[in-house]
Amino acid sequence: TQGKIERFHQTLKKRLRSREPAHTLAELQQQLDEFQEIYNHHRPHRALGKRTPEEVYQAGVKAHPVKESVSHDWRTRYDKVDKGGKLTLRRAGKLHHMSVGAAHAGEEVLMLIDQTTVIVTLQHSGEVLSQHHIEPERNYWRDQLKSPGRWPGLS
Repeated sequence: TQGKIERFHQTLKKRLRSREPAHTLAELQQQLDEFQEIYNHHRPHRALGKRTPEEVYQAGVKAHPVKESVSHDWRTRYDKVDKGGKLTLRRAGKLHHMSVGAAHAGEEVLMLIDQTTVIVTLQHSGEVLSQHHIEPERNYWRDQLKSPGRWPGLS
C-alpha cells in the first residue's frame, strides 16, 4: 500500500508542476479539487482496466447495516475447553464464564452466539454440549440444558 500512495503522490506532483504555481492557499485548493475531480471521475486507470475509480466504485456491491430486527445474526467463535471443563467469552467488554463439563476438557468447540444465547458444540461432530442464556449482569452463565441442581430457584 505504501507503493500505491507514493505513486499517487508522484501523479499529484506531476499534475501540480504542469500548472501555473498557486499564489494563495485558495488557488492551491482549487488546483487540488480539480485534480481530485479528474483523477476520480475522468482519468481512466490502467490498474482498473481503463476505468475510473468512480466507475469501479459504482459497479461494486455495497455493504449495508444489519437491521436490528434480524433475530438470528450468529457470531461464531472457535475455542478449546480448559482443564476444568469451562469456557470464557468476552461480551461488551466483560468476561463471562460457562461450564460444559470436565469430561470435555481439551476438546475443540465451536460457540454460536446471538443476542440472547450461546450454543457450544463439538467442532469434529457438531454435538451440542451446552446452551447458555446471555445474562449481561452475571459473570457465570449456567447450562440451560441441565437442571439447576441444588438451588433450583437460582437460574
